[in-house]
Amino acid sequence: MAVYYLPKDKFVKWLSSLDGKTVLAPAATVLGSWVRRFESDTGDPPALGKPRAAQSAKGFFLPAAETVARYGPGASPVAVAEAKTVIVGVRACELRAWKYLDKVMLEGDFDDPAYRARRNNTTIVSCDCADCAETCCCVLVDGQPYVEEGDGADINVTALEEDGYLVEPMTDKGGELVLAGWPEASAEQLTARQSVREAMVQRLKKQNSEYAFSATDANPPVLPLDDDESWQRHAADCVECGACTNICPTCHCFYLFDHKVAPKSAERVRTWDSCLLSTYHRMAGGENMKISPRPELRSRLANRILHKFVYSPQQYGMLGCVGCGRCVDACPGAIDIRKVVEDLAK
Repeated sequence: MAVYYLPKDKFVKWLSSLDGKTVLAPAATVLGSWVRRFESDTGDPPALGKPRAAQSAKGFFLPAAETVARYGPGASPVAVAEAKTVIVGVRACELRAWKYLDKVMLEGDFDDPAYRARRNNTTIVSCDCADCAETCCCVLVDGQPYVEEGDGADINVTALEEDGYLVEPMTDKGGELVLAGWPEASAEQLTARQSVREAMVQRLKKQNSEYAFSATDANPPVLPLDDDESWQRHAADCVECGACTNICPTCHCFYLFDHKVAPKSAERVRTWDSCLLSTYHRMAGGENMKISPRPELRSRLANRILHKFVYSPQQYGMLGCVGCGRCVDACPGAIDIRKVVEDLAK
């Protein structure tokens, strides 16, 4: 499909013209950006020139808490979301994460109808990285800081220094949003896009040059088993807060519980869970029974890393880490997943 050029003001007007759709886009903050509802009346463009948003957008498909069933007299079925949504500014690492979540939530023996409905009702406007956080490390896990056709976006955007964007429809769904009269990008602008991409690749390689490991879906790093004493070197810094799993775009563990909403009515709620918490997988039991399959924090930390780099390639054919670096940013114990893998893969 053709590639178009839009100045920032026309790009904002285009997002404002998407009637009947909720538009979510990264907005600038003091330190970076945060995904929120796009407010067309401000006239401010999304923060596409900043590093990836501080939080993952997985919560739009897998909410942190949601009702999945209702029980009792006259209880109505839980309605599946039908809202049309456009998510702007999705990076290549996030698209890889969504491909991974699709395997978990939509393939195999189970199909999550709420997740599928949200995915089907969402149009994805991705963008190439024109900047990155110090913790970004997609190049270590066979990723790249730009989006190509087939990566899962409907439209891809590249921010250029000349106060405009290159807009490339990548699917028929994305092509339907293109307005008549958009000017096609010039050869110079396409060259500028390639320069932005190459510069970001080199920058990411440079800032991750101290890490010797390189992981791919087919060749993940070899790590020790979860009962190996070497994991304790890193578990000693863990405060068991679960921030890394909550911020991760691929973590998908959940907890189900029922609570009473009326004398004879109840709801079943699904919430995010974390494999680092001592209550994870906790079971009822009597004296001398092990109530948790992983009573030691060392083993729980090992399980999280092994799930990313060993179990996920075995189960889904994909690494469970996309190199977004958010877990490093969020960790109060300053645990760096790059350093853990670099250390223990030796």
